[in-house]
Amino acid sequence: MRALVSLIFTASALTMMSGAQQPGGLSRRPKVVVISLDAFPAETMHDPAISAPMLHQMMREGAYAKSMQPINPTVTWPNHTAMVTGQDASRHHVVVNGLIVDQRTEKAPRVDAQASKTQLVAVPTVYDLAHEAGMTTAEVDWVAIMHATTIDWSFAEKPDPDGAIERELIAAGTTTRDELEHFGKPRQAWRDRLYTAAAVDILRKHRPDLLLVHLLALDGIEHRTGFATDADYNTIAFLDDRVKEIVDAVAANGDTDRTTFLVVSDHGQESVHKRLNPEALLKQAGLAGASSPNPTFVMADGGFALVFQKNATETSVAQLKKLFEGKPGVLCALTPMESAKMGWPTPKTTGQAPDLLLYAKDDYAFSRGTTDEFVTDTEQVGQHGYPNTVPLMQAIFIAEGAAIRQKGEIPPIVNLDVAPTIAKIMGLPLTGTQGKTLMEILK
Repeated sequence: MRALVSLIFTASALTMMSGAQQPGGLSRRPKVVVISLDAFPAETMHDPAISAPMLHQMMREGAYAKSMQPINPTVTWPNHTAMVTGQDASRHHVVVNGLIVDQRTEKAPRVDAQASKTQLVAVPTVYDLAHEAGMTTAEVDWVAIMHATTIDWSFAEKPDPDGAIERELIAAGTTTRDELEHFGKPRQAWRDRLYTAAAVDILRKHRPDLLLVHLLALDGIEHRTGFATDADYNTIAFLDDRVKEIVDAVAANGDTDRTTFLVVSDHGQESVHKRLNPEALLKQAGLAGASSPNPTFVMADGGFALVFQKNATETSVAQLKKLFEGKPGVLCALTPMESAKMGWPTPKTTGQAPDLLLYAKDDYAFSRGTTDEFVTDTEQVGQHGYPNTVPLMQAIFIAEGAAIRQKGEIPPIVNLDVAPTIAKIMGLPLTGTQGKTLMEILK
């Protein structure tokens, strides 16, 4: 009898995993909801003073990592891409928040944040595989995902007033066309409320198998005020309520018993008080701008900066390295071969990779200067982009729901493990990743 019961249970589980249909035509296969709380540091998650009852409940009932290490560079788009591919930037080739264009020309390089997913991401994603398997996919404010043909329902970072989900929200009185047309005008918290409303709408009306949600309020306030401020902690309480809205929407659908929630962040944040203007050194060396014999430009991005040179050679890169190395506030200046050891791509693999990579020391950040001084003081602000070994760059990982054991705290993980774990839960054939499945947290 025990053998028979075991056989029946196993067969039922396999049937559920294969997406068997229940009465009414609704699939009972596993679902995954990923909620990214941008710039939520692991250190803050362990502070008992934060007001986050929903997150704390999920930590008690599921599993959470002591910390989750991001990939380099520790900025938003590369790390969100890592969490859906299981690959670092050396393979997926996303190194900034968009596509770098006009690099290695007489023009200053710029970032195209509207570039399509096919232009940006060089490897398969879990949502690609889910779509190919006949599952329904959805995203709200996810990144490096523009015009992805493998996403069924989308509410983009800059929503389209004529989009399907946007029209549903307008019809429901949740927002107006005018608000969507001027979406960037209000504060980020207002936008995050609407992102959450879009996620709830998608869950209730379209019931996706995989939903990716990205909320930005914490990153925005930390960039303005710095790390671990009152504004920081108040924003965490606000975001905790948004997570609860999404969890409650799943419950309202009756899908709690087959939905797994992953609450993650892409990187941490630290406070800085000094700015570095790398263009000042290029001007002093006669290398800045189109009029230079060898036009050289810098893209500053907080904890790191990318240096592009039109006609870079090993000799010219060595000279650039000497120009920046040892300067106040500069942690290191790395050639492509040196940065490759930290998971960066090289110019031989993608044109997105720089000819020289600069990292700032703690309390310093790279930015475009308004004077010719290399180092200037600033009021406290928050920045990220520092090496992924820096403690304050570590992110959060919380897993709870249908596929997760009540495990409590687990040792630190890397965010490359997120995609293989999603794939395992959903039965998707994601292979060849740099990350591994977190088997110890799965039922």
